[in-house]
Amino acid sequence: MSKRQWLCLFGVWMMVFLFLGVPSFWHKMIALVSGLIIIIIAYNLPHEKRSNPSASGSSFVENNNNSSIA
Repeated sequence: MSKRQWLCLFGVWMMVFLFLGVPSFWHKMIALVSGLIIIIIAYNLPHEKRSNPSASGSSFVENNNNSSIA
């Protein structure tokens, strides 16, 4: 899974977690750990390398072989 997918997954986890009936101490601990994980993923997100080689440079090629324009 990519970092963006993990970030979305943890965001959904946080939304669902708010409605679970967890004791106050555990609620704070789990929220703290989940928040730290989200921060770490978000901090490292811009540093993710693209595996698509065509995304690094311009690869646009115009192909217009129609010489009989009316």
